Amino acid sequence: MKIFQSRKVSVFILLFLLLGSYNHCMSPKKGKLKFNSTEESPLGSGNNTSSVAAFSQTLHPITKANCTICHGVNQAPLHAVDDAQQAHDAVVNAGKVNMSNPGQSRMVLKLINENHNCGTNCASWAAQMETAITTWNSMLANNGNNNGDDEPNRTADSPPLITILDPNNNMDNGTLVLDPESGSLVAPMVAGVDGEIDFIHVPDNGANLANNDATAGIGYINFNSTISDNYKVYGFVDAPGNGDNSFHIKIDNGAYNEWHITETEGFEWRELTNTANQNPVSIFLPAGNGHIFEVRQREDGTKISQVVVTNDPNVDLNAVSTAVIGTLTYDLSMHLNQNIQFQIDVQEFDDFSYKFSNPRMLTNGANVYVKDIKIYINRNWNAQHSTYTVVDKIVTPADSSLSPHSMIVLKDLGPQFDLVGFSFEILTVQ
Repeated sequence: MKIFQSRKVSVFILLFLLLGSYNHCMSPKKGKLKFNSTEESPLGSGNNTSSVAAFSQTLHPITKANCTICHGVNQAPLHAVDDAQQAHDAVVNAGKVNMSNPGQSRMVLKLINENHNCGTNCASWAAQMETAITTWNSMLANNGNNNGDDEPNRTADSPPLITILDPNNNMDNGTLVLDPESGSLVAPMVAGVDGEIDFIHVPDNGANLANNDATAGIGYINFNSTISDNYKVYGFVDAPGNGDNSFHIKIDNGAYNEWHITETEGFEWRELTNTANQNPVSIFLPAGNGHIFEVRQREDGTKISQVVVTNDPNVDLNAVSTAVIGTLTYDLSMHLNQNIQFQIDVQEFDDFSYKFSNPRMLTNGANVYVKDIKIYINRNWNAQHSTYTVVDKIVTPADSSLSPHSMIVLKDLGPQFDLVGFSFEILTVQ
């Protein structure tokens, strides 16, 4: 009986250890999903070594020289610690750099707009930061931009996907979707989250400010427009009561609109109006870059999540999307000795993946035989990304599409750093 009980105890101990090991492996912490094949590029094994190396030569020396007292000890993000990998990850994971527009990086704007612990050196430090981020981005792009001469049917790599997915680089059709929480914020305006809804607001403390009050919280959103026209503005807002339902709003150097929002139950769409009489507002925007949408505090406690700027009188506000679709274009002239391009559309699908769709050939009058297309993220191919490996088609000027299907592709380092290239088993002019 004692032997049986001893064995029984041993079995329970073994099961406990196995379960403990299982739970450790299934840790709920968010991690990167990597299923790269062994088919690697000369750049490495698909990790972020090249990005860390570039960071260690550009931005890291500046943060260590100027930010160590706080961000090198215990103040998050720890971008000034000695360990380059840790400092790099702190900057990237906290979204402190904007590779598509280095001047709009949080690390730069915090110095320019908030004079963050920089004394009389704010302008020069901000310029150094911007230059360092620009150089970091250039080094990363140059690392990947070779044409794969070792593989005759391999394209060059794209720039970092953030430059393709940048809303400022996207052509619009008269409707622009802006995300205030991704803009530049001036305290006491802060970002928040309600369930799955991101927003900005000034926490409720009873203030009601004029549009020239220097203590007001502000959100700035940069955007471009390709169409000169008169626009209406709509906000997805939470205006819970009479003392928490207004902003000051302006675009570029126009006058402020005193937006009194009809009270909402949670977040609802409301059209921008002016004054307590809620007069309709129409704003003329010339086509061009560098427009600035400003959300300024009037009554604290009012929240805004999204902004739609549109010239479409029949816009469906519930159908607009912040997902930015960009187009990757690859010049195949060096492979085919003709002016032929390969194009494919890309967008962020979720936190872990991209969606690629509509692969096509711009053949300039020729017929091109294409077979077995592979996609490489940071010059690594994942066998799971096989949707286009079944392509076997002669495309013509009248039928340029290579596949009607979309493909979900796992991210590697994220859009600020991921470079994309393609290879073809067969690529010939017929």
